[in-house]
Amino acid sequence: MKIKKRHIVLASLVIALSSAVYLNWQLSEPGTNNVSSTGRELGAATYVNSKADASTDEMQVSATASAQQDDLSKEQVEFFASSRAERQRTQDEMITLSKQILELADSSDEAKEEAAEQLSKIEDIILSQNRIETTIKAKGYSDCICCLSESSCTIIVPKDEIKENSVLIIKDCVDEVTDLPFENISIVEA
Repeated sequence: MKIKKRHIVLASLVIALSSAVYLNWQLSEPGTNNVSSTGRELGAATYVNSKADASTDEMQVSATASAQQDDLSKEQVEFFASSRAERQRTQDEMITLSKQILELADSSDEAKEEAAEQLSKIEDIILSQNRIETTIKAKGYSDCICCLSESSCTIIVPKDEIKENSVLIIKDCVDEVTDLPFENISIVEA
């Protein structure tokens, strides 16, 4: 009975997490941006004692640079969103298949036990992936995708954010959550 309750709780957490990720993805579509109706960028500041001509020139230069960076990052945003959606779809299919095996009355006890173990492993992997992604983002990366298996981990980060010590920082984030050796952790630039 405790196993069923545990699986129900974990399944509901996975569903809640999935819906949160989906809502976040829907609300941050690539076509939207953080520019107010006055044309100024949210969070942009100007010097209080600056001259009007100099500040407008600086704002135009920064707006042009922001527009160029937004064009570049739109492709990355689309890549990360589609990769997350594909990963979520695959994991949902695996969870659904495991649940179907658990619910079948004519399934053997061994098959049900194996399906329950598989479901638990998938849920653990999903939670670990989310923890790793959150930790990497907390270290200053704008986005990342974690593809975790039992024996390896691949982290995908934006190519313009890779710095000299990025490999060590990212591998340390993975090491905090998993017991994988560093050689089984790979970092890919997107």
